[in-house]
Amino acid sequence: MLNLGFQEIVVILLVALIFLGPNMLPEIASGLGKAIREVRKVAADIKSEIALDETIRKPLAELREATMLPPEELKRRDAVQDAKRRAEREEKERKAREEAEKQRVEREAQKRRDEELAAKQLAEREEQERKAREETERKAREEADRRRVESEEKKRRDEERAAKKLAERAEQERKAREEAEKRRAERDEQKRRDEELAVKKRAERAEQERKAREETDKQRAEREAQKRRDDELAAKKRTEQEEQERKAREEAEQKRHNEELAAKQRAEQEEQERKTRAEAEEKRKSSEASASAASAAAVPPPGGGVVSGVTMVMNPPPDANRPPLTPEPELLSLTPEPVSLGLPPPPAPTAKRPPPVPASSLRSALATHLPPPRPSSGDAKSPRPSPPPLPRKKG
Repeated sequence: MLNLGFQEIVVILLVALIFLGPNMLPEIASGLGKAIREVRKVAADIKSEIALDETIRKPLAELREATMLPPEELKRRDAVQDAKRRAEREEKERKAREEAEKQRVEREAQKRRDEELAAKQLAEREEQERKAREETERKAREEADRRRVESEEKKRRDEERAAKKLAERAEQERKAREEAEKRRAERDEQKRRDEELAVKKRAERAEQERKAREETDKQRAEREAQKRRDDELAAKKRTEQEEQERKAREEAEQKRHNEELAAKQRAEQEEQERKTRAEAEEKRKSSEASASAASAAAVPPPGGGVVSGVTMVMNPPPDANRPPLTPEPELLSLTPEPVSLGLPPPPAPTAKRPPPVPASSLRSALATHLPPPRPSSGDAKSPRPSPPPLPRKKG
């Protein structure tokens, strides 16, 4: 009824429209909606009551099982719960160790990536510095060459001007001498001119030879300077390469030393844990032996007069692996415990059924005589003292 599809609703509306007419259809639709809402409300109330019943039924079932089940089954269930809690705790510790190992591996990988990035940045910075130095040296050489060329050009112009002035003075003197000795020294003038031309040619040839020698010396000096710079750069590169190889060897040696130290520490830690577990097991066995000896010593000798009495038992101290119990005295046994006082034996008791014992008393007594749980790593470091002997109360 509540799972109608769109087609079914359309068919129902068409049928209602045909048989009831358009005037009655809105009232019927509103009434149908109210009815559906009421049905859904009732269904929700029923579901809530069922859920409430389930929440009440579960604790009652547990209480009934605790009352009806035998002590061995209760003990077995407690042991299963303890084993389950211990397994969950071990699983949490294993996950925590795996997470710590994973974080350590990630940190080492991040550190290695950071070191590689730093080395790369250092190499790039050195390369940029080398290029900047080369560019500076090249600019300095170009500036020196330009200045030298300018100085040589200025010197040449000065020499040309000086030579021009000297030639002008000589020409003026010559013209004066020619004017004074025009008719007398024509042949001598011609000879002098020839001698001057020869001297000029020799001077030019000597100047050319001097410039050629200077150019050769300059080129040789530049080649020697370039060779010296190349040798210095090669020596510097070899030194840097040797330094990098030395650093790489030192880092590898340090890393190997750290790994050996970590392996040694893990082995020592495992050995310490094994010794701790062995000591805790020995202490547990000794406490069990002392408890069994105390219980054997508490049994009274047979025969003789007895006085009925009961044993008052207190709950043991709380344990980390077992929920604490309410510290209230409970009866350990239903039969009166005989105590020898040197009196004549009492008459034989009539066959009567003992009164019923509450389930809480039985559970408290069973919890009192349960074997102690295995000590954890925290208990092994701080051993717990053995419990005192059980007190006796005379009835």
